[in-house]
Amino acid sequence: MYGFCRGVAVTGSSAALVFGAGTAAGWVRWTSLHLASFGWFLLTNALVAMLLEAVPEELTLRGYTWAALRERLGGVGAALGTTAVFLVTPGASTVVEAGVGRILGVQTPPMGLVPHGQDPFFYPVLLIVFGLTLVAARTSPGPGPLWASIGTHLTFLSVNRVAFEGVRRHTGWSARIAPEHAALLCLGYLAVTAAVFLCLRRWKRPSLGEYAE
Repeated sequence: MYGFCRGVAVTGSSAALVFGAGTAAGWVRWTSLHLASFGWFLLTNALVAMLLEAVPEELTLRGYTWAALRERLGGVGAALGTTAVFLVTPGASTVVEAGVGRILGVQTPPMGLVPHGQDPFFYPVLLIVFGLTLVAARTSPGPGPLWASIGTHLTFLSVNRVAFEGVRRHTGWSARIAPEHAALLCLGYLAVTAAVFLCLRRWKRPSLGEYAE
């Protein structure tokens, strides 16, 4: 629980800081908050996202894959390798989806390197930054580091769905943001999140005296 809350707190506060700055600069305009709808969205989104996205993806990628690569390639190699696997996963999923659709006789979106409807340039960049941020959370100090990446993953999904897809998802609170500003804000708060985790790691690094002991 401590690790999960650490991931939520660091990612949520970083998003609040960056979106707050964007709002002050006039880049973001928020709708009025409908508290009941917003609360219901956060609850249902958390349940679905944890079961289908945050937990399985973190267990397989920042859990098993990262640990296996770290034994062979070290920390940097494991971080890059895990992020590379994360980058190709969406494209591979479109192939699997098309194959299953063909077996079942169901029409599916076209296969591609990125999911249908996503920007072919920005989406890979976002995945790289997001993947490295999740590795930073995974390697952060304190108990439950894998749960820190799960908390970061869930918070990222929640923030983006409210800020960028609020109207379509009926979140009870949404924002109007120009596409170029949306990209900067999204990458910006991920960068701040990663920086905070890295600073925590440096701050908690044992001294030479502690190593000697």
